[in-house]
Amino acid sequence: MMSLRVPCRIAAGLALAVLAGCAAVDQVTHRPETAPAARDQPPSAPVERPGGKLKPMPLRTFTVKTECRFKDEAGNFGKATVDVSDSKVRAFNVEMTMPKRGSCRYDLAQFRQTQALPSIELTGARECRVRMWEQGEQITVAFAGCHHLCSPSSAHDYVWPLLIDKPTGQCD
Repeated sequence: MMSLRVPCRIAAGLALAVLAGCAAVDQVTHRPETAPAARDQPPSAPVERPGGKLKPMPLRTFTVKTECRFKDEAGNFGKATVDVSDSKVRAFNVEMTMPKRGSCRYDLAQFRQTQALPSIELTGARECRVRMWEQGEQITVAFAGCHHLCSPSSAHDYVWPLLIDKPTGQCD
């Protein structure tokens, strides 16, 4: 079962890339970031309109809190503290070690939150970005352009997204 995690992550990443590149919206509607109605709506699947066209999903905030440790089948390991309430990041600290490759450390003090909806974005120095989004019962935390937070900087090339299971708080 553990040997399926890497292929599943690769497949999930490819699926996200394909979906992001193929997304189309009939009309653009402006929704304020603090729309209380969107926050109160339960999770729902996209609704099909007559004619087979999907309408956009409502913007929703999410909440997650965890302190977890993780290790994958390749031997990479780390720990994370993540506290997000209504899409506002209150605590964020992730340490990852990739044996024979290096380690990376991400701390909220190195970032400022630049986006809350439709996904969370933390922006740091040198175009470093951390993005978080909800997919069902899972929160994905992805890192981009953060080579300067790794030692050696090439270790960032081996960083996988962190996956948090909302019901249990466990990380992968």
